Amino acid sequence: MADNGYSSTGILGNEHFQALVLIFFSALAIVLAISKTARFYCKYWIFNSTFGILGIIVLPVLMLSPGDSSNARWAGILTRMTVKHIYGIKLKICGWENLKEERPFIIVCNHQSSVDNIGMMEVIPENTVCMMKKSLKYAGPFGLAAILCGTIFVDRSNPEKAKQALEDTVQIILKEKVNLWMFPEGHRNMMKQREDHMLPFKKGAFNIAVKAQVPIVPIVLSSQEPFFSFSQRRFTKGLQSIEILPPIPTKGLTVEDVPDLAENVRLKMIDTFVRISPNLSHGNSAFVKG
Repeated sequence: MADNGYSSTGILGNEHFQALVLIFFSALAIVLAISKTARFYCKYWIFNSTFGILGIIVLPVLMLSPGDSSNARWAGILTRMTVKHIYGIKLKICGWENLKEERPFIIVCNHQSSVDNIGMMEVIPENTVCMMKKSLKYAGPFGLAAILCGTIFVDRSNPEKAKQALEDTVQIILKEKVNLWMFPEGHRNMMKQREDHMLPFKKGAFNIAVKAQVPIVPIVLSSQEPFFSFSQRRFTKGLQSIEILPPIPTKGLTVEDVPDLAENVRLKMIDTFVRISPNLSHGNSAFVKG
């Protein structure tokens, strides 16, 4: 009798669990059906989780040469094969020839949301490392994959450590001849649209470029507003334009020139952003990648 009672309790508990699961998913389905906001954040969460999954898939390959800057190409290949197709994002790219200039160089790119990862992985050159905020180092499989790709992490809350990280980065660029990808806005510029379209640029990328005496290659991603918008809770299929601008030399410049250099690059990138963004301009024709 005791055994039968235990079995009945177990079955009952299992039935309760199944009922709770059914109730949860039914409630979730109802919420997603009636709430645009819920659908948006659910899709955005799934989108971000996709990169964690890709990180797990590519980890065995990255572990063969941990910290190697060339590892980013594997992440790029996997992303190009999957993410843009899953989420229906087509890319229109021009200026490829500007990535064939003498290397190394510093890439500066505008930053709107994590959707930027699609465009970034599409055009990132070989032998390129990224600079990210330190907190992303602990972002699960994504963070581990970033570490294995040689990503340089910066603790922005500690000015002294951040300064030292920049100095160390200059030496890495000069000794290992690697390119560096940075988002000079520092933060995502999507939650609130600005009249001048881009946040003020932080000077780190430009200080590195000047100290290393290497060119700056600006890359501009068009506005995501037509297909991705936090304010409108919109995440649909769409087309994003990417323009790779000609390299900007820094030879002969000093740290005193950095503020003007940063602002001049920012203005060029804003002009390009307006020109290639369909919601701001008619854009221009270029090669389309599906």
